[in-house]
Amino acid sequence: MLSYRIEKIDNKNAGIAREWALCRYYGITRTSHDAQGYDVASDIDAGEKQVSVKASGFSLMSGSLCNGLADFDSIWKLYASRVHSNTFAYVTADFTVYEMTLDEFRAFVYEFARLEKESEKNGGALKIRCRKESKKMVGWLEARAN
Repeated sequence: MLSYRIEKIDNKNAGIAREWALCRYYGITRTSHDAQGYDVASDIDAGEKQVSVKASGFSLMSGSLCNGLADFDSIWKLYASRVHSNTFAYVTADFTVYEMTLDEFRAFVYEFARLEKESEKNGGALKIRCRKESKKMVGWLEARAN
């Protein structure tokens, strides 16, 4: 797992701020947030690195895309079989980036995520959602970083 710091960007949406800051690190200019599916494109196209950017409290995919699956392993396997990205970047509140392979990201998700039901307004399906960032989570990432 690779670890490095990036320059902070302020934005009302913390996830977008982290994505744009990582884009700047890669030399990519962003003026708007794209909303392409996880199975079609990555958050950042950095040549050979197709990067999915994650921040505190992220969901892997919306519950409506989980095909009615109701257990963690099945939802993870569906996500892993369809995800377009080959690099997963968790960006902490202090803008430290932890780049992971799919296998490393799987270990992270299994350690810090849980099944959660979406709101009924959004269909009420189960999805995998990561917990809010904690000292334990950052310590886990730091212990595995190169």
